[in-house]
Amino acid sequence: IPANPKTTMQIAVRNSFTNSVTTWHIYCSLMRLCYSYLATGLVMSGFNLLVSRWQKAATKGLTLPLTPLKGIKQIGKDPLDKNETNVVPEARVFSLGFKPNTIGSLVYTLGDTDPAMDAYADVEMGDVRIPVELTTTDGAKGVGETLDEGDKLLISYTAGGRTITREVLYTIPTLGTSIPAKATIALAIRTAYYPIDFGSVVIEIEDVSPAEHTFTQLESLEIDNVLGKIYYDLTE
Repeated sequence: IPANPKTTMQIAVRNSFTNSVTTWHIYCSLMRLCYSYLATGLVMSGFNLLVSRWQKAATKGLTLPLTPLKGIKQIGKDPLDKNETNVVPEARVFSLGFKPNTIGSLVYTLGDTDPAMDAYADVEMGDVRIPVELTTTDGAKGVGETLDEGDKLLISYTAGGRTITREVLYTIPTLGTSIPAKATIALAIRTAYYPIDFGSVVIEIEDVSPAEHTFTQLESLEIDNVLGKIYYDLTE
């Protein structure tokens, strides 16, 4: 214990310790793996290294460590278009004849009796794509109530041992009447947690206009790009 624990320097050291520990705990499991033994030759753990650097930066007026970017880097040679015809799922699952696939690249073409898909969920990074604009509470079916301001696009799923119920993906703004299309991976809405457990997704629209809010499940596909599998969330 320092002789005078209330000096400006000691307070800065203690506060920076608290801040660095808090930041460490909110890093996802992938980032923890990345930080393990970071350039330390197994001498110092990633946790202790982060705390040490944070405290040194705080006491010397340097820029504090930044939260690292998170993502999946894909390396490939040339684009290669693939098609799977006559898709017949078993217990809602269909295995593609090709894998892995670029995240956000797979799309669904309707057959004569197939339901239109309102959303795709790429499970690796929790990316939800909306192929076409949604204007009614039942999506592409187009026979539900007209969407209005305050209505919400929701998703329920499990990820990393968590059960997430009706996380809000999009809320229709004032004077809005639709949920806009977000067909590309660049426009996709990312869930709070990922990777998503395959087969756990339920995507709904919440209609807030009635006294009792109503929830309508949409047609959606879950896509595991690494394993080359798709899962039909509503209609098989």
